[in-house]
Amino acid sequence: MPNYSDTVRCSYCGHRGHNKASCEHLTERYKELAIEYKGSNDHSHSFYRREYERRSKLNLDTGKPISKKDIKPRRKNKQATCSYCNYVKGDDSVEAWGHTRRTCSQLKEDKAWLLAVNAQHRKNVHTALSRDGYGKGFMLGVHAWDSDCHEWATRISIATKIDWNEVNVFDNGEDAIVSRSPTQSIVKSPLPYLRHPEIDGAWIKRFSSPSPESFWRMKEFQTDGSNGAAFDSGRWWGVSKDRDYRIGTKGYDPTQGGGANTAYSASGSAWGEIPAEYANGDGKYVKEYFKSMTAKRSRR
Repeated sequence: MPNYSDTVRCSYCGHRGHNKASCEHLTERYKELAIEYKGSNDHSHSFYRREYERRSKLNLDTGKPISKKDIKPRRKNKQATCSYCNYVKGDDSVEAWGHTRRTCSQLKEDKAWLLAVNAQHRKNVHTALSRDGYGKGFMLGVHAWDSDCHEWATRISIATKIDWNEVNVFDNGEDAIVSRSPTQSIVKSPLPYLRHPEIDGAWIKRFSSPSPESFWRMKEFQTDGSNGAAFDSGRWWGVSKDRDYRIGTKGYDPTQGGGANTAYSASGSAWGEIPAEYANGDGKYVKEYFKSMTAKRSRR
């Protein structure tokens, strides 16, 4: 029977006569890394220690042989990893080892933070809409393409609903105001600038980046009002002198770069309460926002 030991080449060290599974160089490397990461707060030490003891059958601390029953079995062909930590900290990040997105404490913390901020933001918008003249039934001019006239035209539309799923601190709320027009049926319009309900001279500000890739940049914003913005439990505000006379004035909507929509008639009628499924900051849009960050990611 022929001997194939000389034809086998290790993919780790490159030497012939053995493969990666039995490579002594890799075993020693696991030992070095286990010692190097000892005392660290991540999962690196436990991973390297487990791999060294599984391969060498020796206790890392005492150097004495250990039995098979004392060696924690490894999942075949797969290490438990968290897709969210891989997304946030990079593919194959050591912080992603040893847990999944279902048990990820970082994901739970970030979700709770965003829901709290988003819930407060929606409360601010709810309060400001009616107070600033954008209550239920206000009339606005919607600038849209008229297929009959084959040109852009402004038509009067009456606001009938606020789509709270579209009101989020990380987005512009482009389709938040639902209105009806005699010629265009249901029309969706963006939110106007609104005065902040708690801070005099300030306006409610949105992060205006629906991309989940901007989540950490949004979270890192200071809460002390530096750079004209603050993110204090959803009370995100901005101050701009050239907007002071426009924000909250009944009869003018400065949305979309200076007045693409014009409020012809203000209404003092208050909107109904925020629906229960959106009052806590959640919603379909928020779920989709996190879905792309928690999706399973293929290893490169």
